[in-house]
Amino acid sequence: MASTITASSAIDVQGLVSSLMKAERKPLEQMKSEARKIDAKISAYGKLQSQVAAFRDAAASLSRLDAWRAVKSTSATPAAVEITARPGASATQHAVSVQQLAQPQTISSGAFAGAAAVIGGGTLRIQLGTQPSGATSFTPDAARAEVAVTIPAGATLADVRDAINTSGAGVRASIVRDGDQVRLFATGSESGGNQAFRMLATDADGVSTDTSGLSALAFDPTAAAGAGRNLSLVRQAADAQYTIDGVALTARSNRIADAMDGVDLVLRQTTTAPVQVDVSVDTAALEESTKKFVDAYNALNKLISEQTKYDEATKVAGPLQGDRSAVGILGQVRSIVRETVAGGTLTRLSDVGISMQRDGSLAMNAETFRASATDPSRLQNLFAATGTGAADRGLMLRFRDLGDRLIGADGTVPTATEAWEARKTANSRRQDAFETRMTEVEKRLLRQYTSLDAQLAAAQGSSNSLASALAGLPRL
Repeated sequence: MASTITASSAIDVQGLVSSLMKAERKPLEQMKSEARKIDAKISAYGKLQSQVAAFRDAAASLSRLDAWRAVKSTSATPAAVEITARPGASATQHAVSVQQLAQPQTISSGAFAGAAAVIGGGTLRIQLGTQPSGATSFTPDAARAEVAVTIPAGATLADVRDAINTSGAGVRASIVRDGDQVRLFATGSESGGNQAFRMLATDADGVSTDTSGLSALAFDPTAAAGAGRNLSLVRQAADAQYTIDGVALTARSNRIADAMDGVDLVLRQTTTAPVQVDVSVDTAALEESTKKFVDAYNALNKLISEQTKYDEATKVAGPLQGDRSAVGILGQVRSIVRETVAGGTLTRLSDVGISMQRDGSLAMNAETFRASATDPSRLQNLFAATGTGAADRGLMLRFRDLGDRLIGADGTVPTATEAWEARKTANSRRQDAFETRMTEVEKRLLRQYTSLDAQLAAAQGSSNSLASALAGLPRL
């Protein structure tokens, strides 16, 4: 190239070296371009990892036993009879009538001026039991000991309430307003005919059955009114009485666990006509879970297709275009869609309305699926059969296992990601080494052209001196 010599015969050293270094640095731009492509591949594999995990989980949910034990329960009159069926409950249908709700016992005192009214001291002895022959009978439950509640001298009605509530006697006390006065209410903590109770008094005034002092709060069902039965029976403890398909039944509580196998009832109102309750297989839940799988499959199919395609129109390739690992994943997933399951009347996904489209996605025909789900056992065999051989394992188990292989610790996706991460690290090291070398090259070029510039300047100075000397010689 021509020498860039200034009018003073000096070289533009900085400009010359800068131009030379641009040419020297071209390989670095190629390395940076390669690094950007590697980053795009690592990002694409990150998305692939997430989508495979979602696909794997959707398949796993259809391979678990609880997916096939889902049931739904309905009541014709839930305001009267509520029904809840647990997974695995058998499909059934019954008529339930409620003759009586279970209830706790409640007793009420006479009227007092207020909660601060002084009652007096002594002991209240609370005993749980039953009333086998009506409201004026009582049989104590020997298995449940009597609880003595100490009432201090000078205690108020509020003090008595608090003492009962902290005694753990199985009775709750409250003060209820009655016009300008109040009454003490005592209610059993639980419902049922075996939750009746009596409340005997040992009054500090020495008389334990009259209506003054602490004995005013005594309640002995077998005593005479005003002589030990000084509180009124507002509500008698009672069992629930109901029928299922005409069979008379009782329960201690209105919440009846396992009223039928895997089925709980809550009795809320008495009825004048039987209430129809049903338990059936929850095919809607199965359909929803299957739709989620189809959606997860389609999202995975779309992602891999987009990441691996080459767009002829834009001449732009996806970050994983030509990547064997990514293309292989798509092939493995699609392959299982075409497989069959031995040992059942439904052998392939197309039998339940799930078919592959031209772009590799899945379409689900809801009507066909619902028809096949009327007998969930057939569908369960297709999706979740736990056979010992490859041919008789359910398809969702196969999809789940494939997902595990793809994203497990040594799976295809993590292995490919690690490989690209290693290439990124190597690229970064090459860039660092190249930058170091370029620094040395630039220093060398600066030294060389600075020296040359000095030599040319000196030569130009000598030339000027010689020209001046020659000009001073006499002309002949």
